[in-house]
Amino acid sequence: MDKPLDIDGLADFLGVSPAWVRARVAAREIPHTRLPGGKLVRFTAQDIAAILAAGSEPALNGPLAAGAPRLVRSTAA
Repeated sequence: MDKPLDIDGLADFLGVSPAWVRARVAAREIPHTRLPGGKLVRFTAQDIAAILAAGSEPALNGPLAAGAPRLVRSTAA
């Protein structure tokens, strides 16, 4: 993603409403960049990565869970 997203673009990307994004920006709950003048908000690729990382949860069950047994296949012929 080369071009920073505006509020509508980020909302579309995340699958949330623009109002949700505006509320999180106003509460300073998500990283963002204010353009000169202070009203326009943009989200860089780094901002978006941080937003996604903040919501990341590790797998607790299944084959991707930490400590899950791994199936090792024999290569003996």
